[in-house]
Amino acid sequence: MEGPSGHLQQGETVPRMNISEIADLYERYAPAIYARCRRLLGSSAAARDALQESFVRVLQRHRTLDPGEQTLRYLYKTATNVCINQLRQRSVRDRSVAQLTAQLAAHPARQPSLADREFVQLLLDQCDETAVGVAVMHFVDGMTQVEVAETLGITRRTVYNRIRQIERLASALLEQPKPIVPVAS
Repeated sequence: MEGPSGHLQQGETVPRMNISEIADLYERYAPAIYARCRRLLGSSAAARDALQESFVRVLQRHRTLDPGEQTLRYLYKTATNVCINQLRQRSVRDRSVAQLTAQLAAHPARQPSLADREFVQLLLDQCDETAVGVAVMHFVDGMTQVEVAETLGITRRTVYNRIRQIERLASALLEQPKPIVPVAS
């Protein structure tokens, strides 16, 4: 029996969607989901893998998905989670640093330095999966708090709290005394 969110209850088997339903779902949403994965992963091959994994997860967990805005948001959220998991497996911190640094590089007045990349890496190392997702969607993708909340299936207040948490963490890291590195003569 389906739960209130359309998910199957634990222990139930998923009746298969017919081939035309699957094809329609894939044809309608795959380009947008692929673009999202490509942007996050920076690789066509990794994006194709993430796209496939996203659809596999959705099809394993749902009886059907009707075309519409809610389905696109759900697929977007699933793909984002798949990408974040892939990034973690490939050292998520290094890739997230590269993405955030690339975002900084897009602003000519502020060129990222090695210290910027190290700072972002240190910051993200102290964040959980939800905070990393919020950071990427808000600071890199430029999504509003409402858009991030809808995509991740969390409240806008939770997004606000995570952004503030990241900002407090960044302030604390910036206030830490820097070690003195001896200069070689």
